[in-house]
Amino acid sequence: MDLSEKRELIEVWRPHDVTEIELRRGFAVSRPVPRHWHEEYQLCLVQSGAGELIYRGRSLQTPPASLFMVHPGEVHSNRAFATSGCSYRTLFIEVELVRRIAAELEGADQALPFFKTAVITDQDVIRQYLDLHLAFERPSSGLERQTLLLNFLADLIRRFSERSREPSSYGLERQAVRRACDYLAEHYAENVSLEKLACIANLSPFHFNRVFSEQLGLPPHAFQTQLRVLRAKVLLRQGYSISHVAAQTGFADQSHLTRHFKRLALVTPGQFTPKTARTFNTAQ
Repeated sequence: MDLSEKRELIEVWRPHDVTEIELRRGFAVSRPVPRHWHEEYQLCLVQSGAGELIYRGRSLQTPPASLFMVHPGEVHSNRAFATSGCSYRTLFIEVELVRRIAAELEGADQALPFFKTAVITDQDVIRQYLDLHLAFERPSSGLERQTLLLNFLADLIRRFSERSREPSSYGLERQAVRRACDYLAEHYAENVSLEKLACIANLSPFHFNRVFSEQLGLPPHAFQTQLRVLRAKVLLRQGYSISHVAAQTGFADQSHLTRHFKRLALVTPGQFTPKTARTFNTAQ
């Protein structure tokens, strides 16, 4: 397929030899991504088309040849400025892999590395990242892929991370919201009431709803929906049918799952399953 024909296309693949990562490549994607969060670290190299990342209360420019990094659990959104969209290469990295590398670098258990500089334009880092991404796209040995990944992450942590503290404030309200989040994570498929969550947080429903939205950037129902989509991804990767996944994750039906899945992941559940081709047209 000619590059000019790859408008609004996203490629998704998960290498069998390095299971802690997921890779994506987007071609001229113009659809804005609403506020959402990931369980993994997200790194995204913008190759063409300027855009904007809304992250931790700030609007950050993401020009071509920039790499932006989003911490696990941080709510963010992004969009392209032009109707022609952005082309990019994204890497999702599981938390435990990054934690292990940070611990080995420091010789002890460490908090999750936090990258305060969310947008990087350093050319050496960009080159390393592109070499890494291409190694997982083209024929290459498992040893080469693993070496490039570990070297890249180690350099990134050494140069750009803050490992001495978590990227959030603490306090009683934060602990209260965390209890509610933990409960939702365990009961994501259930019809949980606001009153129930407020009781767990030991706050009034009004107060709880306000501080939850302030701290996470999402109201409780939107947080639960994203949990359901995240769990749906896991089940789809395991080969379960879309209708079964919808029932297991608390969606009303298959169309309900599909609507939220495409809104947050930019591809449909059917396109995400391992049995389908990896090139997806998001305009369909």
